[in-house]
Amino acid sequence: MTQQPDVYDVACLAGGPHRVVDTALVSLVVTGRVRAVAPGELQVVDPRRRHPVEAAVLDAVGGRGRRSVETVRWRALADERVTGITGWLRGRRLLGRFGRLTAAGRQVLERARAADVGPVLHVALDGRERLTDPGLRAAVLEPPRRPVLPGSGVSPWVLSYADGCDVAQRTRDRLLARGADGRP
Repeated sequence: MTQQPDVYDVACLAGGPHRVVDTALVSLVVTGRVRAVAPGELQVVDPRRRHPVEAAVLDAVGGRGRRSVETVRWRALADERVTGITGWLRGRRLLGRFGRLTAAGRQVLERARAADVGPVLHVALDGRERLTDPGLRAAVLEPPRRPVLPGSGVSPWVLSYADGCDVAQRTRDRLLARGADGRP
């Protein structure tokens, strides 16, 4: 007996590995295993693993402290438990060459759309734009607010993979340096 495609397989068929990670993030927040401590900042509450993809995302969030959604995505997308889904789908002939859906893959998506219930499946099928709950959307999908100093020449991307304390320390150091130079 072969394993039936699950919500993460559906997410990969519909939108690739990025969609898989977004689906897992929504699932983990909805089930209370991860919580948003601030918009775009996540923390593990319950580390129990129920699926390899969820385990990869929980590992990306980490056991201590909190991580930005951007960091979690970046780390999870490098994990074999997420990237391996594509090979599994090819092996089941749901994906063909160059990542194109086969007829069987389209049937899986059609069945999933017919059973379209809840935010996790909505994200799996249609992406994060499908989330209608503003709190869930802000918690899981919006990037954290990062202090970027105007006119400092620092790109927001310099800070995009840093977490919590490091961002605060860099911002403080830049503010102090600007004050010492007499620049506004």
